[in-house]
Amino acid sequence: MSNDAGSRCRSRQSTAVRNSIGRIAGNAASLLTSDVVNKAATFIVYALVGRYLGTTEFAQMSLALSLFYTFGVFAGAGLKTLITREVATDSTKTDQYLVNGSIVVIVCSLLSIGGLLLLVRLMNYSADAATFIVLLGLGLPPLSLSSVCQGIFQAREQMHYIAYANALANVAKVGLAFLILANGYGLYPLVILLVASHLLVAGVMWWLMIRHITRPRARIDFGFCWRMIKSSSTFLGIEGVIGIWASLNILLLSKLATEVEVGLYSAASQLIGPVTLVLASMALSLFPIMCRRSETSVEGPRAISQSLIELMLSIAIPVAVGLCFLGDSALLLIYKKEEFALASGALQIMVWSLIPIALDHVLGQVLLATLLEKVTLRIVVIDVLVNLVLGLLLVRRFGLNGAAMAALLTRIIDFIQHYVPVSKMMPRMALGRAAWKPIVASACMAVLLATVRSLGTALTVVSGGALYVGVLFALTVWSAGGLRQFKSKCLYLSGQGAWNPSGQEMSEMPNAE
Repeated sequence: MSNDAGSRCRSRQSTAVRNSIGRIAGNAASLLTSDVVNKAATFIVYALVGRYLGTTEFAQMSLALSLFYTFGVFAGAGLKTLITREVATDSTKTDQYLVNGSIVVIVCSLLSIGGLLLLVRLMNYSADAATFIVLLGLGLPPLSLSSVCQGIFQAREQMHYIAYANALANVAKVGLAFLILANGYGLYPLVILLVASHLLVAGVMWWLMIRHITRPRARIDFGFCWRMIKSSSTFLGIEGVIGIWASLNILLLSKLATEVEVGLYSAASQLIGPVTLVLASMALSLFPIMCRRSETSVEGPRAISQSLIELMLSIAIPVAVGLCFLGDSALLLIYKKEEFALASGALQIMVWSLIPIALDHVLGQVLLATLLEKVTLRIVVIDVLVNLVLGLLLVRRFGLNGAAMAALLTRIIDFIQHYVPVSKMMPRMALGRAAWKPIVASACMAVLLATVRSLGTALTVVSGGALYVGVLFALTVWSAGGLRQFKSKCLYLSGQGAWNPSGQEMSEMPNAE
């Protein structure tokens, strides 16, 4: 009987592991899919405008979209992260945050549209450019309403609804944009289409919210709205400063170097973009679990963070090593033109920023989950100032490579700023223990890449990837103490069980949901 009971227990545990890992993987995949679809659709629209309308319209469209997404930060009022954190810890607040959060972002959106009008007047843009900017600004209310829904979907770990809404709208947007431009219509119908796509996303998200999450019955509470604004002000500051930081090196290159170098820098940045999307999606998918675990003790977030760091480095380190060896081939494969190979030097510098980026994503979520968002705000402000100083010094002297060096050094400083407060809060966090397995596996891969490049790019990539995965899996299972303990660790990371590193016990957690 005892053997049968043990078998049933192990079977339940194994099922829980599979279900939990599947849920985490599904949430991360949903966020990743949504981001990828959004970015891919925007890129295709840019390409279509350049192909069918020319450089003037392309510049006007670029200006309008840049200002739209900048003011979109202020329209969202920083509420998305706040809503995710609060609803993740207490799902009974869903209605309250949905109704009152929507009121707040509508008001902020109207103020942002007013800001756009003022900016257009002050900057004295051409009549066409000003019209495109203001017309596109009408998409700010639905954009901000979508961000409220996304925060709730993320908190309730129903991220696939975000992917559904974005996929539907972006497929329609790309298809209709092609028809509009291929048939000789101008930029006005395209801008109207973009506004309509944001309305479609907001409409689909609200329909999914009402059908699958909640039918909002909470009343409007202006006092609660004001408290939300005050609580989210730090998040708004963080998002705004990050937006400036993201474009700073390109702005410096455009002023201190040449347009060619701006293009090469962007080309190199695009190659590491997909990896940063994967890392961000993985961190965000575990943020609700981290918030719940931080309610009881610091050990919950520490154990999750330690395992997540190991997983993130297992992605970032081999990609950095691989692009260091094969960066020129990757640039030629993506962009098809020889001149893009000139970006390989910058790429070989920038690609190492993936390692601090991976660490920052995890440590940043720890700070937010433990209510230290003001520390995060201070960090990103310092990052922008550091990047500005380094950029002015390095871009002026080294051009494209100087911008890449400034980006890497700023990321290293950003990691140090994150690590210091988190290490004080979680003194037992050991980065060396998390990093040694991917480092060893990547070193084996590097040896292979250095010796078999004559076999061709495709075979080299496949061989290096297979060797890396094999070595990493063997080291991970061995260090965990066997397959059973490895499953136990995965169960704990997913939020569904308790992990005992000694291998003696594994139990289900009653309040995992």
